[in-house]
Amino acid sequence: MSRPTAVNGILTNKNELDEINRRLKQNGIDPRIGDQAKLQELWHLFARTEADLLTSKQALSGAERQHAVEMQEVESYMEQVRHLSEERDALTQEFEMENDQLKKDVEKLRQEIADGKREVTQLLIQEGFMDLADGTPSEAIAYFLVERTRTMDELREAKRKAASSPGGAITTSKQVQEVLDKERKIMEEEMRTEREKVRKMKDSIEQIYAKELNKVKADSKLKITSLESQKRRLEQEARHHHQKTRDLEFEMDRLKKSLEREKKERREEVEKLQQQLPGSPRDLNQSELSQLREAKKKLEMELSTTKYRLKTGEEDKHKLNQRVKELTESLDTEKKRRSSYEGTIIKLKSVVDRNKKLVTSLEDEKQTLSEEKSALQMRIGFLEKDLQELKEQERSLRNQTTSLKSEQTIIERQESEIKSLREEKEQQALKLQRTMVSLETERRKCLELGEKLTSTEEKWEQIVQRYKNNEKDLANKLDKLTRDLDFSKSELEANHQRMHQIQQEHDKQLEDARGETQTLKEQLQQEKGLSNQADRHRETIKELEGIVDELKKDRDVLARELQIMIGKEQKHKEKMMSIEQSAEEIKRLEAQLENSVMKQSSLVEELSEEKKRNQKLQDQLNFSQETLKIAEQSTDHLKESIGRKSAELVKQYDWSKENQLKLENKVKSLQRELDEARSMTHQDKTAVSWRLEREEKRVKELEDMLTEKKEELVEARRESGRILMNQTRAEERAQEEARLRLDVEQRNKVLEEEMTKQWTQLKDLMARLTANESAKQELEVQLEKIPELQQQLDEKSLRLQATEAQLRDLTSTKIDLRTCKDDINRLKAQLHEERIDKSLLNQQLEDAKQQVAACIEREERLRHENSDMKHRLIETQNKLYATEDKSKSVEDMHSLAEQGKKSLRDQVSSLQQEVQRLQTELMQTSQRLDAQITKYEEHKLHHKNKIQQAREIFTRHKSVLADSLMKLQQDLNTTNAELQKEQNNRENLQKKHDSLLEEHRKLLALHSDAEEAVRDQNRNVSTMDYRVKYLERENGVLQDRIDTLSRQRVAMEKLIREYRLEKQKQEIDKSLLVSSSGGLVFPSSPLSTLNSTVPKTTLTSGLGLSQSPSYISTHDPRFTNSSHSLRSSQPGRIPGHDLSPANRELLRSPELSNTQSSDEL
Repeated sequence: MSRPTAVNGILTNKNELDEINRRLKQNGIDPRIGDQAKLQELWHLFARTEADLLTSKQALSGAERQHAVEMQEVESYMEQVRHLSEERDALTQEFEMENDQLKKDVEKLRQEIADGKREVTQLLIQEGFMDLADGTPSEAIAYFLVERTRTMDELREAKRKAASSPGGAITTSKQVQEVLDKERKIMEEEMRTEREKVRKMKDSIEQIYAKELNKVKADSKLKITSLESQKRRLEQEARHHHQKTRDLEFEMDRLKKSLEREKKERREEVEKLQQQLPGSPRDLNQSELSQLREAKKKLEMELSTTKYRLKTGEEDKHKLNQRVKELTESLDTEKKRRSSYEGTIIKLKSVVDRNKKLVTSLEDEKQTLSEEKSALQMRIGFLEKDLQELKEQERSLRNQTTSLKSEQTIIERQESEIKSLREEKEQQALKLQRTMVSLETERRKCLELGEKLTSTEEKWEQIVQRYKNNEKDLANKLDKLTRDLDFSKSELEANHQRMHQIQQEHDKQLEDARGETQTLKEQLQQEKGLSNQADRHRETIKELEGIVDELKKDRDVLARELQIMIGKEQKHKEKMMSIEQSAEEIKRLEAQLENSVMKQSSLVEELSEEKKRNQKLQDQLNFSQETLKIAEQSTDHLKESIGRKSAELVKQYDWSKENQLKLENKVKSLQRELDEARSMTHQDKTAVSWRLEREEKRVKELEDMLTEKKEELVEARRESGRILMNQTRAEERAQEEARLRLDVEQRNKVLEEEMTKQWTQLKDLMARLTANESAKQELEVQLEKIPELQQQLDEKSLRLQATEAQLRDLTSTKIDLRTCKDDINRLKAQLHEERIDKSLLNQQLEDAKQQVAACIEREERLRHENSDMKHRLIETQNKLYATEDKSKSVEDMHSLAEQGKKSLRDQVSSLQQEVQRLQTELMQTSQRLDAQITKYEEHKLHHKNKIQQAREIFTRHKSVLADSLMKLQQDLNTTNAELQKEQNNRENLQKKHDSLLEEHRKLLALHSDAEEAVRDQNRNVSTMDYRVKYLERENGVLQDRIDTLSRQRVAMEKLIREYRLEKQKQEIDKSLLVSSSGGLVFPSSPLSTLNSTVPKTTLTSGLGLSQSPSYISTHDPRFTNSSHSLRSSQPGRIPGHDLSPANRELLRSPELSNTQSSDEL
């Protein structure tokens, strides 16, 4: 190492001078030029650097202004976002308040309706109408209308009777009519008030719902428009921000390019200076050197300021990045809030739809009420016609009863038979009522199924709307992310296809259910017709009851009928049990269907989740592949950098051996880095391969799961098929039951026809009896004329014997009539036994029906039994015809009696002359007649007592039966109430289950939305990380460029220093040459040897570290050798004494001392 030499007050250094020459050579300037030319080049370089610094300052100030403007815009945007969030919160609160108010109103309306129903039911229960209390208000109204018509008809009949009866009963009938008119008016007013109340309630409900719907629609429209405008503003601001970031990036690139240009220009200037320095090293003055020092100081200050500004710019950039992250997070939160707001809007829409459904349900109820009203009016018309017919029949019967008082014994038995028939009809009516109740329950179940189907359709529509909304949101989001758009579209299309398939399957199920409901409706219509017929029969039976209650009944017949009733009730209970079992089977099948639907929905959800997992795995694979690509790029980049550095090392190996060790160390470090990078890449590759294998295993597991779930789907479909088969079987059973019911109805019709025939026969018999009674009355008139013919009895005494013989013949005819009556009674008993046989056969038929529901093979047996029944019916018809023939024979006997009467009249006319003779015998006969009359009255009183005893027994049995029927009715009511409670509980459970399903689906939707939001956030974070990495790379490149500039500056300072030292050495050499007498040979100027000694410095293109400037002063060995030779040639002198005074002054000059001190420092 050589110390610096002072020449003309400036320290010179050979290495610095060599570096200056080398730089001048690099800039294309010959280093041999003069010092002035070199200074000019340096000055040009300095001016250029100043200009570049000014431009960079202006660019930085503009960037700061833009940054401030952007910050203001960001603040304004944040204020807008806060304002929008506050508005959103206010709107949500308003919506919640409105929803609460609507719920309260609905609950109030429901409570009012329920209170009205309760009041009606309580009134009905208080009045004793338990059956009507369990039914609907429309049924109660219909029943009261029918009762009103019946009472009106009874009033008319009472008026007619009053008109025919004497004036004593007029007052009572008038009072009754007035009371009934008052009650009718009160009932009509109450009905009107209730109808008006119902109508007002419906109108008020409709108005409230219409107002609320209009309000909700207007609010939703305003909020949707405001949200859309806010969305547009946000998108515009995001685009503007994106454009600003792009502009900033463009300006950064431009600044980089400008810095590279400046670097090149400075290199060129340095080379020019190196070329100019060798030619004019002596022209530089101290003033120029001072100017260069000042310029150097200015450059250092400007570089420090630029570094500080760059640091501040980086800090601002970091702040901007943080601000951008915060803005992205706020945007994500706004998106979440927006999604929640959309969810609230959807909920409001669902509430609106529910309100619409309530309005439609109320309208449907109104329509049903109107239809029921029209049906009731039709029924009233039919009933009025039937009542008119029955009134005519009553008139005829009353006319007949007046003529049949003498023969009450025969009629009593017939009436007992009629009573038995009436009771059988009542039992059939009860059965029909029970079947109607069961049908009403089935109809309610069908309605519930229809409501469930409508609810499922609405849910599917909501799901489709959600998917549509999700598609729109994805379309808006995927404008920014084109790659994810295609993938999500494919997924959405697949989901839509699956949804369409599921919808098609559900549509098929819905069509099947609708078909079933239509069949059930047809059955209900048929059964309604039957119920109408049953109502007509009931009315006829009621009228017959009014007639038959006045007649007597036999004890044995009542006992038998009681046994029959008990057997029929047991059969009816068994039938009800079978119907309940069928209903339970239908419910079980419905539950299985619902379970299968739930399984299908769960499987669809699991498939969607598995698809999402596959998507995540694919995303991870893509990410791992991208990381592999990045690692490969980094390895390639490292290889390129290693190649460059190896080339530089090869070049520098030629230049110096001292740098060779450093280069070898660098090579080793780089090799170590390469090995580490390779090991890291190998580890990354192994990790990625392991992840790939693990993901492949997961994919296989997922495929296995998919196969298992497909198998489960197949099993579920099979189960659904089985359920459908069970449904078809149940439908077939129902059809068979309907057929059997039709057969029973046909048989009932045949029995009714037979009854009509018997009634006609009875009417004929009654007519004949009336004729006989009229003949008797005529005979009594003639007997009254006997005292007038007492004078003629004497003459006709002989003929009285003949008359007595004829009277004996009359007694024989009476005996014959009695025998005929006994035969008729016997035939009636046989008919009654045949009826009992028929009831037993009906029981057997019902048992066969129950067996047919279980086994199809018994149908043939039932057919055979039906054929047997037909034969028996034919036999009974034949018997009836035989009885008719017998009755004809009786009629012939009556005709003979009439002929005898005619002959008697002739004989009386002939015997009027013989009346005087027969006076004595008449007195005897009158006494005999009086005795017989007394005996007849005694027998009559005895029979009356017996009849009273029978009546008491009958009333007792009747009361017992009534009590048992009341108990049974109470038990039925309790069972019905329990069944209704169970049905309500089931409905509540079903509603809760549906609500839970809806909440589960909503939570799944929210979960999917949250997952999408998380994905969006992850994507945004990844994009921001990528941007941050890109900016960090750019910052690193800029830092490298700044480091290169600082190195260039240090090199320039070294060159200047070397130049000064060289000049000082030259001046010292000159002074020594002038002062020394010996011929010391000094080497030529060191500037000539710059190119050979100084190694070239190469500027790296980026990856070099920032080195701190080190001012190294190398000592010149030649100078030290020359001084040593001088000291050795003049050993006795002190160095400096032989010098000239000028040289001593130079050595003592303050400039030299200052330069030395600065160099030493």
